[in-house]
Amino acid sequence: MHLTLDLLMTDLPTVPDEDLVLGTRFAAGDELAFASLVRRYQQLAWTVAWRVTGREDLAHDVVQEAFLRCLRHRERFHAGSPFKPWLLQIVRNLGIDALRLHRRLEPTTEALDRGVIDDPGQASQAQDLRAQVAEVLATMPEKYREILVMREMEGQAAEDIARAIGVDYGTTRWRLHEARRRFREAWVTRFGELDHA
Repeated sequence: MHLTLDLLMTDLPTVPDEDLVLGTRFAAGDELAFASLVRRYQQLAWTVAWRVTGREDLAHDVVQEAFLRCLRHRERFHAGSPFKPWLLQIVRNLGIDALRLHRRLEPTTEALDRGVIDDPGQASQAQDLRAQVAEVLATMPEKYREILVMREMEGQAAEDIARAIGVDYGTTRWRLHEARRRFREAWVTRFGELDHA
């Protein structure tokens, strides 16, 4: 009597996927399960972040923020679903955002080669300004930081931003106004009055 491979497999006990088990425990609030998931996927998350951004410093920041976001939005994770794809999607999205912000704040090598910023003093001032802007942005709540970057740095229209973040146009305009106000206040607190000259 010959048994098929399928029949042999059905007789074997099924072993639950450890990723699913840890994910379910994480969704239920188990901090040890989350720590295990961090250990399990930290290197993979860094590799994905590095591939997206091409920069080690940005990759480290992205991974740290991704795991923090997992904790903050634990309720969005569906127990019984694999944790890895959910995490890596967050990493990819954050990596793209970080790269966009970095490109907006950093002068390109091409611009430097063309002499757009050929004065070392001017280049240093530009670098200082970018660092200050990034510092202030980092202090802002995510919903305000996101909308400010999309409008002021990426130049997106308010209507497009509203669709992207899933709120109505009026709320988008109010949130943008509030984001600008918060940015000004944080700037003044750290660096003094804005130079309008």
